[in-house]
Formats: sequence, structure tokens, C-alpha cells
Amino acid sequence: MGASVLNRVVDIVPVPKPFSVRFLLVITVAFALAACNSKAIRVRYDSEPQGAMITAVDSIATLGRAPVVKAYNLDILPEPDEGGCVFVPGAEALWDSGATAQIRGLRICDVQQNAFSIRLPRSNGYPDLDVDLEVALEQGRKLSIERDRGVYGGVQPPRSNPTDIE
Repeated sequence: MGASVLNRVVDIVPVPKPFSVRFLLVITVAFALAACNSKAIRVRYDSEPQGAMITAVDSIATLGRAPVVKAYNLDILPEPDEGGCVFVPGAEALWDSGATAQIRGLRICDVQQNAFSIRLPRSNGYPDLDVDLEVALEQGRKLSIERDRGVYGGVQPPRSNPTDIE
């Protein structure tokens, strides 16, 4: 008897579905609009050869293996100087051989252009270049596999068009 009363209460009181399609659509649109409105500068860090571990100099935070992209929110960066330029913190590249390269920072005067690239070359005089070239080769293989996989939720897209619909 107690269970039937509970069933009637559950049937009468509508339970909101927080993960309904409409709710998820609204949240997705809100995040997309927030991303479009945010003022950020994206910096791509490349190392030569690729595969060096990139670290932010100001916070000692690891950004990842090159090539890696870091977005800097303009609201968080220091105030622009008298010329209207902002400074993006420097970065350091550390290869598996122990070789390093560093850039102190990047002065950006055209904040309307929101994508920049920094190349950190390895010193030619440092030993064990073959170690770093092997890491770069492996990094290239991984990036190629990810690109070829065309990750769509972990499923590869079909390679042919069996329906002949163009």
C-alpha cells in the first residue's frame, strides 16, 4: 500500500529533467556566446624539433609538448602599456636531451589579431640531438594519427559513400 501511494505522488509531481535536450542546448549556446565574447589571445608554441615540453616562465606551469596552444585572457593579463600593448608571459622549451630554449615574453600591440605563434629553436651545440629528433618523430606520428582518425566521439567517419548521395 505504501508503494502505490508513492507511485501516485511521483506520477502527479513532475520532476524537472536537468539533462533534457532543451536544457543542454541552452547551456551549450550560453557557453558558445561566452567564448565568443571573451577577449583572449591564443599563442601557439612550436619547438624545433617538435616535442619539447613547454613551460610558462611566470608560473612554472607545464603547457604541454610542442606544438601546444595556450589562450591568455586579456582580462587577466597585466594592463596595457602607454602604447596599448599587452605582454604575454615568456615560455621555456625543454627537450628530452636536456637542451633548453627560452623566450622572455611577447609584446602584442595588435590585440584585434588574436592568434600568434612562437618558435623556440633548440641550440645546435647541445649533445643528443638524435634523442630529440626521435621524440619529434613520435610526436609527429601521434598528431598524424589523431588528424587521420577524424575523432568524432572516438568513431572514425566512413571512408566511402555507400548510398551515392552527394
